[in-house]
Amino acid sequence: MAYLTVRIKGVEGYSKSQLDKDRLVVGRAATCDVVIKHSSISREHCALVRQGEAWQVEDMGSANGTQINKVKIDKTAPVKEKDIIACGQARMTFHAGNQKDVEAAVDLNLEEGSDGPVRRRGAEDPPEAVPCGGCGAWLSIAHRIAGDTQVCPRCAHKNVVPNLVS
Repeated sequence: MAYLTVRIKGVEGYSKSQLDKDRLVVGRAATCDVVIKHSSISREHCALVRQGEAWQVEDMGSANGTQINKVKIDKTAPVKEKDIIACGQARMTFHAGNQKDVEAAVDLNLEEGSDGPVRRRGAEDPPEAVPCGGCGAWLSIAHRIAGDTQVCPRCAHKNVVPNLVS
């Protein structure tokens, strides 16, 4: 069964998502099949669509667009083994076969590109996300200033970005 390894630029770790339906929607909305909680991802960013044994990626009118191997797609485009699908700051590696112990997403070369340099997190760096005071959903604060108000897209609670740097 096909699957994706999902990684967000500048954030440690990755996740894997099985492609167990003929159409899976990728986005930050909780109703999506593959949920990526990051502000650079649209609520419904793109969809992966199976047609027989082949897969296609369909951009769903996202704000930041969708790319396959650094080429922006207009509407739909085919995807094959180890193609890299870029949605905002997320990088998804497509795997046509069954999940293995291979950690392709971890070894992904995230060189500088049009969206800026990539920096590894240091041990003393403040967190890039904090929980919402209303519902507990994680909110990205990576590019926010302490004292800013951030409204939770899930529960509309007004959160104040804390000062985490001493």
